[in-house]
Amino acid sequence: MRLLIVDDSAGDRTLCRVLMEEARDPSLDFLETGDGASGLEACRKLSPDCVLIDYKLPDMTGLEFLEKLPGESQNDRFAIVMLTGKGSGEVAAAALKAGAHEYIMKDHLTAEALRLTIEKATTRRDLIRSLKAERDRLAGLLSEKEVLLKEVHHRVKNNLAVIASLLSLQASKSGNEGVASALRASQHRVESMALIHEQLYATDDLGKVDLAKHATMLAANLFLTYGIDPARITFQVSMQPLQLGLDQAIPVGLILGELVANALKHAFPDGRSGAITIGGARSNGRIELTVTDDGIGIPGGDDFERRKSLGMQIIKTLTRQLKGIFEVASGRPATFKISFPKAESGQQIVQSAGSGR
Repeated sequence: MRLLIVDDSAGDRTLCRVLMEEARDPSLDFLETGDGASGLEACRKLSPDCVLIDYKLPDMTGLEFLEKLPGESQNDRFAIVMLTGKGSGEVAAAALKAGAHEYIMKDHLTAEALRLTIEKATTRRDLIRSLKAERDRLAGLLSEKEVLLKEVHHRVKNNLAVIASLLSLQASKSGNEGVASALRASQHRVESMALIHEQLYATDDLGKVDLAKHATMLAANLFLTYGIDPARITFQVSMQPLQLGLDQAIPVGLILGELVANALKHAFPDGRSGAITIGGARSNGRIELTVTDDGIGIPGGDDFERRKSLGMQIIKTLTRQLKGIFEVASGRPATFKISFPKAESGQQIVQSAGSGR
């Protein structure tokens, strides 16, 4: 073991040498310096296993010595013991806070006490090394998993895009308008899910979806798909910052997609102009979302919620999945509201939807 003592007292240095040789193998490699600057140079060049530092050095304090030790992780390079005077509890505490592993008072110096203190300091140094190595290993594994997870989201997004393209192609070749319409509706649902994975792939937080951003992307995609003139119908997303996990983001995205698509198909007939607004806020532990349009509205007595269209069935199914409530305000403007509790854990994902006003 290579032991360095940094102390301006030749008598104290000799005492430590004698005590350590008495407690350990006489072949102990004992190094000594009388000031802080020489001690720091010895640490740089000789890399001792353990450093005994006197708190009072002629050119600096022991705490200043600790601050100047070479390397960014000096507290796991050397086992460090601070030598303090009688009744120096505050100094000892400050030394431990500054990076020392142990301390011992000079008036308590015995062969056994010094040996045990050095062993404890060495053990702590080794523990710090092990913990840092484990931290680095886990950080590496986490980084690898994040890369793999991003790749998964990227591939899922690409696969969903392929499916959406196939549905679009099939719809364009279908001679039955009803079938073509159903295929295009399925295409939009698949694209809605693909947008979720695209957002997760592009962000650092792989577990959260920015709902306002997703709603904006979703509405823009639907406007483009339906060939809507933005000068005739506009959309606005007015939403508080809301973050959803994947388990809730997918069904919420499907519901919003159904409602926006429904408004584009039915709310503005005969070239009518207007606007669609998607709103969202958090209230009393619940998330409240609304889709409003100023189109023709929902005629009085037309119980929209009782309709048995595929879209309404799926909206209800997804709302139940979210443990939420779906409400429709008849008249004009048409307002659709869904509220649900913010989930802390995953829920099963239902992948289907439809529309129809």
